[in-house]
Amino acid sequence: DTMKALVVYYSRTGHTKKVAETIVDMLGCDREEIVDKKWSGPLGLLRLLKNAKKPLTELKAVESDLSAYDLVIIGTPVWGGTVSVPVRTFVSEYKDLLCKVAFFSTHRGDETQNEFVEMEALCEIQPVSVLSFSSKEVKKEDYIEKVKEFVSGLEEYS
Repeated sequence: DTMKALVVYYSRTGHTKKVAETIVDMLGCDREEIVDKKWSGPLGLLRLLKNAKKPLTELKAVESDLSAYDLVIIGTPVWGGTVSVPVRTFVSEYKDLLCKVAFFSTHRGDETQNEFVEMEALCEIQPVSVLSFSSKEVKKEDYIEKVKEFVSGLEEYS
């Protein structure tokens, strides 16, 4: 019986997407990109930074049946030291459908990262695994080994 996993992620610059796609390839699982209806386009970024501390935004409805997955792996960029607004919104809206979760994030290399603490509090479930990448690592392909370890840690839940 194989674990049914889904990678759900939000990505503005493509770093989180790149890591997400690597996890999808390694696990051979499904993916779902979080689409923010409010903050698209270049002006979106300015509005978004102003609203980084605002709790929620408006998302396009998720197409996957989240309750059908044994594990949902959630990826977020780090904004202002914490979880991005679209991912916070996703977790707030869908947490009741999540069985097991794992988290990953991409960041600019800042030391303090509270995104996983916040995501765990929002999900109300302890993640089976967490992994964070700096954008430098993602650009240099250094992240592949880290993803392998992350993925092999997840396979014990299958």
